[in-house]
Amino acid sequence: MKNYESYFVAKQPILDRNLATYGYELLFRSALEDDRAIIDDPDMATISVVTSGFIKSQEELTQNKRVFINFTEKLLLDGAPRALPPAVTVIEILETTQFSERLFDKLLQYKQEGYLLAVDDYSLKATPYAFLDIADIVKIDILNHDKVEITDIVESLKNRKALKLAEKVDDGATFRSLQSLGFDLFQGYFFARPENLEGRKIGSSHAVRIRVLAVLQQDQLETGQIVEAITSDPGIAYRLLRLLNSAAFGFSMKIESIQHAVVLLGNVRIRHWLQMIILSDIASKQHPQELLHLALSRGKILEELSLEGLIAKPSGDKLFLFGLLSLLDIMLDMPFPEIFHDLPLSADFQAGYLVPDSVMGRYLQLLYAFEKNIISEIIDSCRILDIEPRAVMEASIRAHAWAEAVLHVGL
Repeated sequence: MKNYESYFVAKQPILDRNLATYGYELLFRSALEDDRAIIDDPDMATISVVTSGFIKSQEELTQNKRVFINFTEKLLLDGAPRALPPAVTVIEILETTQFSERLFDKLLQYKQEGYLLAVDDYSLKATPYAFLDIADIVKIDILNHDKVEITDIVESLKNRKALKLAEKVDDGATFRSLQSLGFDLFQGYFFARPENLEGRKIGSSHAVRIRVLAVLQQDQLETGQIVEAITSDPGIAYRLLRLLNSAAFGFSMKIESIQHAVVLLGNVRIRHWLQMIILSDIASKQHPQELLHLALSRGKILEELSLEGLIAKPSGDKLFLFGLLSLLDIMLDMPFPEIFHDLPLSADFQAGYLVPDSVMGRYLQLLYAFEKNIISEIIDSCRILDIEPRAVMEASIRAHAWAEAVLHVGL
């Protein structure tokens, strides 16, 4: 049985007048072979794009490329865009979005935080003027208008600072005509069809999802509470680390603990990101409970040994992360060297997963020996690490009880 789930997203480039890439629009896909979006639930489609598609799209992007994402009215009001970095995120306001003072105030907040706002499928008759007043980009579907209508639309926007983006530009003659009319950005089959991408994610157990969601509802949420929620599931931890390693953030340092990752991302952004991760996973039917239990137990055993003073370094939280992620190769059905392309792990961590005689590798060998219950290997590992077997056994009992509670008891 597969312990991971596949997800799909398409990206289509958006070019400027000189045919340089300005950014990409991310589009929901339900299968790799789909050439259009088949959407049953618009909210869940957006959540999938934000939580998984954004990370996948960043693998080949540079930091200065904008990413356009459609957000439903509900998700805009819920604060969903804050899961992504404002420096690269363009919030698309759908043509079906109705004006309200509450929504308008929310859009102003996003704009003040550094996000760009794009009005999608602008129409002279249908688009609320209030949205135009705060828009950074106005998108016009060329195929929905004749030449006269397009000219009238351009004329209506001439006194606004918003960039004009022509969608569905399918041939060179249309492109040149739109250039002469004053359009700034262009998107369509003439330049490139949407490229479908496939990624993999690890689902979270139901109890963990409910637990994390409950924690996130608290008004005063401390960093320690967020760290505890994330460390309860390796799938969440994995995606967090991938997010921080994306081109959009551009961190040069290696992330060595969940607390480090939370501090870098910030409580507000990580709260919104976590909420959507959990909602995305709720739709999943895959529950790799045994692997989750083992991953949690490994991390907790090493952390317990650190707290007992039996492992001097690295710190307990770093050891927990090391154990928590030690089964990713099985969960993703992917070798660790390939996983390292996506994960900002330190050299010590990487060596630990690949080199049995490395410092961190010896901790894994200790865990393997106890899991297999091979006495000779337990004695050898404990002797090398100068740890009493009884201490490891006691830590293991506490860790397994803790992992059981996390997966089955909830809050």
